[in-house]
Amino acid sequence: MTRSSHGVPEKLHLAFLGGAVNSAVGRAHRDAIELDQKFDLVAGCFSRHDDINRETARQYRILPERCHADFDTLLSKEAGNIDALVVLTPTQQHTKQVVAALEAGISVISEKALAGSSAETRKIDNARNNGAFLAVTYNYTGYPMLREIRSMVEQGVFGELQQIHVEMPQESFLRFRRDGTPMTPQDWRLRDGAVPTVSLDLGVHVHSLLHFLTQREPKEVCATSQSFGNFPQVLDNVQALVRCAGGLHCSMWYGKTALGQRNGLRVRLYGSKASIEWLQETPEVAYFYDCNGRKQILDRASPDIMIANDTRYERFKAGHPSGFIEAFANYYADLADALLQRKHNTASLPHPYVLGLAEAEEGLRLLEAIERSRLENRWVEIEPQGARRPVTERIEIQAPQLAL
Repeated sequence: MTRSSHGVPEKLHLAFLGGAVNSAVGRAHRDAIELDQKFDLVAGCFSRHDDINRETARQYRILPERCHADFDTLLSKEAGNIDALVVLTPTQQHTKQVVAALEAGISVISEKALAGSSAETRKIDNARNNGAFLAVTYNYTGYPMLREIRSMVEQGVFGELQQIHVEMPQESFLRFRRDGTPMTPQDWRLRDGAVPTVSLDLGVHVHSLLHFLTQREPKEVCATSQSFGNFPQVLDNVQALVRCAGGLHCSMWYGKTALGQRNGLRVRLYGSKASIEWLQETPEVAYFYDCNGRKQILDRASPDIMIANDTRYERFKAGHPSGFIEAFANYYADLADALLQRKHNTASLPHPYVLGLAEAEEGLRLLEAIERSRLENRWVEIEPQGARRPVTERIEIQAPQLAL
């Protein structure tokens, strides 16, 4: 991190679009940027509801004159005064908002999914003048043990990569409240477009972990999807087999109708020499197995750990688990480093941990292929980057104008 003339570390100035105090995602982002003190949240348009907008500014300690009533005012008043805009609105609104921010010369940090289709990511790419900074918050990649696994892959610990299984089952679309009524998600989660919302919500995370851990591009997919839950108008369970570059085979499962799974994110990676398993419910631990029959539990205090015991991850000593917000904060620390490199032209290479438009487009092409495979009941090839083939719509809808 660079330092000011007084020797104090320079902090980057952020604005939020969306992310009000009544938003779980807003609180998560706010908490994450606080942990490492690399950012100051200085402005925002947090909600279209004036009372919630102003209350959010009060709780987030934003000056009243920097709490803006609408997105256009935020852009006109804050361009040149902030280092990045964090877009925390529903996915259907992202493309228009991200394009407008980039065209205004503002760097963008977007919640996943970046867009609703790969075609929309190309519209966003066209708005990136001079390679403007754009990153997507795939926060699960911030877990130290997942970064350790990635390093082990790069060092060849597993030998030839053969299989990776990534699953993200949840239960919210089958759960009931205490009074016996279904738990009801936000309205935008109950509308499917060309890519089903469950894929935009969970599938993008599953793809990001495939990409982050293996750096292998998906090539071909065979998938099936169902609606098992309380909302039959949308798909809520997806299973896919994916053939990736270099002979890697991947299976994916994600959905919202697996009772008992609050957020059952799990990764299993198998190679010719060894394998490893990691579960989000026990994020500090990975289970390692080799071809000699050894079984080993790895954590941040294990003698062979090279990445997860780095000082930046030692928020507290091993045995006192770091979790979801800490992983989010790790990713935000990476974003700060990347933004500062861009701001001061101190590095020309991309940050190894920051994922952006290219990864988002690859993921959306995979999710589009999953939907085609489901509809056509066959293996389908994943369109190469930049392809212009239209995607079959499952339900033709207009993107709703939803409150932030």
